[in-house]
Amino acid sequence: MSYEACDLQTDSRYPFDPRANAFELAKMESIRRKQHPLILITSVKSSGVHYFIGPSKSYSHDYPVELEPYVTKDDFEAFITEVNDVIVKYWPCFFTFILAFAFSVVTCFLSLYLPRVCIEDVQRFLGYVLERWNETWEQKGIKVEYKRNLLNSELQFYKL
Repeated sequence: MSYEACDLQTDSRYPFDPRANAFELAKMESIRRKQHPLILITSVKSSGVHYFIGPSKSYSHDYPVELEPYVTKDDFEAFITEVNDVIVKYWPCFFTFILAFAFSVVTCFLSLYLPRVCIEDVQRFLGYVLERWNETWEQKGIKVEYKRNLLNSELQFYKL
């Protein structure tokens, strides 16, 4: 299935009902984590341009030694390549950023929302990629999650 054909309401890889309340989903995830805590193995740092409160344009291809018992180097390379390909495919063009920052003073910074539309696509399709790899790696006892904060984002690998 191509990434263009993915639909949140019909795609079986999407783990939740899209009409569900986000607060309820967060509450359920919090309860699950208390019952079955995840153990952080390692993190893969971002290595590209950042959009504030969003993903990086790329993630490092350096294979973390901590993953050797769980993931082969070839699997890790395939995973990072797929993640970076999805990000590059949906990343806003340079012209969008220029327009957003050029008109930010005139629009009281509302124009900074322009690239945010594309960044939301990046995050949505990145979620699809992570979900598919998590299904593959579940039997190996490992899970990967995307974490972000104001100035940084990373991919965190957990032991189930």
